[in-house]
Amino acid sequence: MHAHLDVQFLHSHGAREGSKTAVAGFVRLYCKGDRQDQCVRKAVSKAIGGPHNIPANMLPNGLPISGTDDQSWSDGVKKAANRK
Repeated sequence: MHAHLDVQFLHSHGAREGSKTAVAGFVRLYCKGDRQDQCVRKAVSKAIGGPHNIPANMLPNGLPISGTDDQSWSDGVKKAANRK
């Protein structure tokens, strides 16, 4: 399941100009590195029934991408991501 999360994240954000390095860093840390057990996207996916329910603007650390916010996130997503 986690591999699907990196694909979804890369597809959503990896192609954007200027974000490739940042996205690669997040994937390296949270999908392949020492922080795999801290990936909030993975935890939210488990809590709410799958990766298709994860907001597109959620970073692996659970924060919204810079310049966006979590206002459109469901209460279930916010609770699972500890964003209340």
